[in-house]
Amino acid sequence: MMLLDKWQENETRIREAGRIALGLAKDAGVPAYYRDPVLGAGLVKELPDGRRLLVEIRDGQEHVTGHFQPRG
Repeated sequence: MMLLDKWQENETRIREAGRIALGLAKDAGVPAYYRDPVLGAGLVKELPDGRRLLVEIRDGQEHVTGHFQPRG
């Protein structure tokens, strides 16, 4: 089976794992990092207070390239 087929087969579980990870990070008071192509290229850094930043890592440093409202 192709990788895409496996992803589609398990899409609900994969999305739920992401939601659980976000909740655990929030409960621990640390940011969560993930990719969301809808928000742009780079990583999304979601802070425990819900704010979301688009960041790039260059030369070992984090650079903020965009700001987004908390999830509605």
